[in-house]
Amino acid sequence: SLSRTAPAIAALVVAVSVTVGLGVMIESFRGTLTRWLDTTLQADVYVSLPGPGASRASGTLWPEMIDAFVGHPQVVGHSTYRGTQIVREEDVFQLVALELDPLGESAFTFAGGRSAEVMAEFRGGDGVIVSEPFAYRRGLAEGDHIELFGEAGTRAFPILGIFRDYGSEQGTVMLTRARYDQLYDDDGVTSLGLFLNEGADSEVVVTELMNLVPEGRTVVARTNDTLRRASLEVFERTFRITGVLRLLAFIVAFVGVLSALASLQLERARELGLLRAAGLTPGQLWRLVITQTGLIGLASGLLAVPMGLVLSLVMVFVVNKRSFGWSLDFQVGPAVLAQAVGLAVAAALLAGIYPAWRMARTSPALALRGE
Repeated sequence: SLSRTAPAIAALVVAVSVTVGLGVMIESFRGTLTRWLDTTLQADVYVSLPGPGASRASGTLWPEMIDAFVGHPQVVGHSTYRGTQIVREEDVFQLVALELDPLGESAFTFAGGRSAEVMAEFRGGDGVIVSEPFAYRRGLAEGDHIELFGEAGTRAFPILGIFRDYGSEQGTVMLTRARYDQLYDDDGVTSLGLFLNEGADSEVVVTELMNLVPEGRTVVARTNDTLRRASLEVFERTFRITGVLRLLAFIVAFVGVLSALASLQLERARELGLLRAAGLTPGQLWRLVITQTGLIGLASGLLAVPMGLVLSLVMVFVVNKRSFGWSLDFQVGPAVLAQAVGLAVAAALLAGIYPAWRMARTSPALALRGE
């Protein structure tokens, strides 16, 4: 009965393939983000002013507080970060002045495996490094020049490297603190990264640092692990909507299979009546229909896997790149594929319960007469 089952299978394949595509895309994003956080978060403690949890640090730390934190006996090194939003006609990006401790120089991932060379050139102040979204949206490549306008005039800097960054869609340009001070009359610090002695308890150090904050002032000091967990929680909240999309796909699949099986009941009434007249019991007929329905779901799930993988490739390498300028590592977990097949089978089985019950209760004599 391909005229009835084919549309049901097609609807089920399309609905489940969407869940496969979304699942693989999210898994690829989560895996890439986790690896990026492991690389980027090199310091043991991060200090900034309070602000929205999902945004970059903003504001200016007090110099005397920076001195007190850096002077803590457990602190062996520190990096400073100064972030400023640059608005130039229709171009908006984040300009960052970075004074990087040698302990944190491995915080960047550059294309081509040239991280050590790029960071050595960056330390010399001969150029800037830019984030992947910044370069992609403006069609820039390594070796191109960008102009920065400051109080001291305009200067063109070569792009030394393009690093991965998932914290900004607008893009980020980083230069050394010394070059920033030459261009801008701004000696503020937005956030501070502290490197501790090996074996030091970062939670204890954070408590001691907070005791140094004068009354009436508020800062946020978070350990490496706390900041990583907070970042992943933001990610999970962002993609929570995909649970609703999976539910919608399940409903679409359920309705499609239910409609097809209800129509199939009318189409196969004589055939099933003949089977009942030949001695097939209601329970056997019920099991027959449920088995056929389960096979429809299994076939749909297996067909949805390759279709969903193709969809995920498009979402990861085309849609995501054009929307955000980010590169993701393609990652396929067996759990996502197994869940997709299970979803298809479950939708088909649930949709087949009522038609199977109706077929099993139909009188053989009425079915043979077509009533």
